[in-house]
Amino acid sequence: MTDRASAQGSPRQLWAGASALAALSAAANMASPLYPLHQQMHAMSELTMTMLHATFAAAALPALLLFGSAADSFGRRPVLVAGTALAAVGTALFAADLAGVPGLFVGRVLLGIGLGLGTGGGIALMVEAAPAHRPSLGSTTATIAFVAGTGLGPALTGVVAEATGNIIIPYLGMLAVLALVTAQVLRLPRHRPLTRQRWRPSWPAVPRPMLESFSVAATTGFLGWSAVGVVLAVLPSVATSLVPGAGPQITGLAVGSVLLVSAASQVVAPALQLRAAQTIGLALLGLGVTLLVTMNLPGLGEGAVLLIITAAAIVIGAGHGLGYWGANRETDLVTPPTQRAEVSAALYLAFYAGSGLPAVVVGLLSLTTSLNAAFVATCVALLVATIAFLPVPSLTLTGVRRSRQLITTGDTGPAEAHEMTS
Repeated sequence: MTDRASAQGSPRQLWAGASALAALSAAANMASPLYPLHQQMHAMSELTMTMLHATFAAAALPALLLFGSAADSFGRRPVLVAGTALAAVGTALFAADLAGVPGLFVGRVLLGIGLGLGTGGGIALMVEAAPAHRPSLGSTTATIAFVAGTGLGPALTGVVAEATGNIIIPYLGMLAVLALVTAQVLRLPRHRPLTRQRWRPSWPAVPRPMLESFSVAATTGFLGWSAVGVVLAVLPSVATSLVPGAGPQITGLAVGSVLLVSAASQVVAPALQLRAAQTIGLALLGLGVTLLVTMNLPGLGEGAVLLIITAAAIVIGAGHGLGYWGANRETDLVTPPTQRAEVSAALYLAFYAGSGLPAVVVGLLSLTTSLNAAFVATCVALLVATIAFLPVPSLTLTGVRRSRQLITTGDTGPAEAHEMTS
């Protein structure tokens, strides 16, 4: 993905890559507000439900490691089409619901592989389409497209399911979106880098000189995605138990708004120093997780619970967006070009672990206690970890805002690079 294409990319290419990545992430997360309904239909335990969510991360990471460089070997277009095709099959399994719970797990696996496979091709398309005067536009657009898709999937699913009274309709709509995106990608010219690479897995590795900087970024990303993972996997069920009238629309909008606010936060994040963005992001995450804990306090009315959920979604979304942007940009800054694939694999290992692990912890705890109690215990543990790590990114912080020139270009200058590695 670091090689420039033989022909300069076009805005259409940037849009195609962004829409494909957004559709893949939306398809992978759209079932979140429908989990309580699937759980009732199939009499799933809390552990089974949380494992169903975590299966996506367990499948996406190996796919990303195995096929992350496939776009440099076989071309961007066929790899991206393969990703959308697998996502369509996984979505169809949820829509048909013919194989019961095993079919849902297979569907989650296919969605994870589809996103892991399509990520490489989609990001490559966008990076190569970035104009010369704004080389970071492609990677920034890719990050925003991924996060925005993750938020739009649950939000629109909840609205459509509530309006139609049918949980199948959202899946059919997603199949139509994936078909349109695939047709758009197929219309692109055959696109390969100047230097064709031999396909090989991308094994996680971090060069020793950047280990300290990487550890800060990876931990920030892990904590941010842990908060989001708990929200995506468990919040709809917890909210339904606290507010019986909260249907898919309310829970879908609450869950989706976390990622939509995150995407919006990443638009304004370049105004901040990288370590400042991570520090502020962690502080907001701590506040948001605290709100998730307080919504379970006894004596709160349904209106108060909904207000707290809304506030928590906004605060966690803002914290995730700032922290995620800062972690990605810092790692991108200090990574040697020849080791970008290995470092990216290691970074996304932390991200996907954060997305899936806390949900599994909630499921395991629910074997001996209620789902709400397991949710609160996991949130408290996440809050303690966030508070403990909060001072670390600021140890090398020399300022909060970036210079006007860096904000305009979206790139990082030598002074900031020195700060990250010193």
